[in-house]
Amino acid sequence: MSIWIVLTLVAATTQTLRSAGQKQMKSVLGDFGASYIRFSYALPFALIWLAAWVYYTGQSLPTFTADFWLWVSIGGLTQVIFTVALITLFNHRNFAAGTAFSKTEVLQAAIFEALIIGEVVSLQVGLAIGLGVVAVLMLSFHKSEAGMKGLITAFTSYQTLLGLAAGAFLGLSTVSFRAATDALPSGDVILRASLSAATSTLLQTVIMGIALLFIARRELTLSFIHWRRVWPVGLFGAITTACWFIAFSLHNVASVRAVGQVELLITLGVSALIFKERITRIEASSIALLGLSIILVLLD
Repeated sequence: MSIWIVLTLVAATTQTLRSAGQKQMKSVLGDFGASYIRFSYALPFALIWLAAWVYYTGQSLPTFTADFWLWVSIGGLTQVIFTVALITLFNHRNFAAGTAFSKTEVLQAAIFEALIIGEVVSLQVGLAIGLGVVAVLMLSFHKSEAGMKGLITAFTSYQTLLGLAAGAFLGLSTVSFRAATDALPSGDVILRASLSAATSTLLQTVIMGIALLFIARRELTLSFIHWRRVWPVGLFGAITTACWFIAFSLHNVASVRAVGQVELLITLGVSALIFKERITRIEASSIALLGLSIILVLLD
């Protein structure tokens, strides 16, 4: 099995654990506080991992280039905007539609990758991405109040536009991080990706921290008061970011994100095996479509 596939599977798993931790702490820290801990508590682990890899391999840190700072800044900022966009969606009664359409980031990432890096996916991967997007929409609308019939009418809703914007920002951020890693002139793939991850996490921690000082100071304070409960979110977040970044550097972003949708299958598996929730026909069909899309990417 290719290393990028292993890293993607690890990233999808730890991302699920990180999201679960954030969801658990949302009632304690608030929306902004629960979002901030994915950056602030991941930073120490990201720096420790970078220092350990430098020490273990004996490499020197690459020279920072103007292109690196440009792309890592764009990536970090757009990922923060994506997070804020999702928080905004949570403030609406029917946010399921917007959240579902934010998952189109895989398709949008493929477009940004072609425009920015010049790397175009094959027809087979393109078909796989399309199937994956359809599967995600089926799963999301099946569980929403609108149901499957709401899939058509939802295209014109404010939540859908906000969800598509969130997906665009996330897609742009992933491609920007790949471009930032490629802009470093020296070092192996792991070193360059780890440096990009640590730098972007630092920028995100500072930028969002300053913003919260003005708009949600209490939630910022609470995020540090409850450090004993939230530090695992940082650990899982750091592992997730490192694995994504290295996988992006080893393979094209669109394919990595497409395989990363296995996170949904993991979530459904947990629901069925641990919580004994019954899987419906639509969910089974969606799982089959999503599984087929991942297989098509892996066989390309």
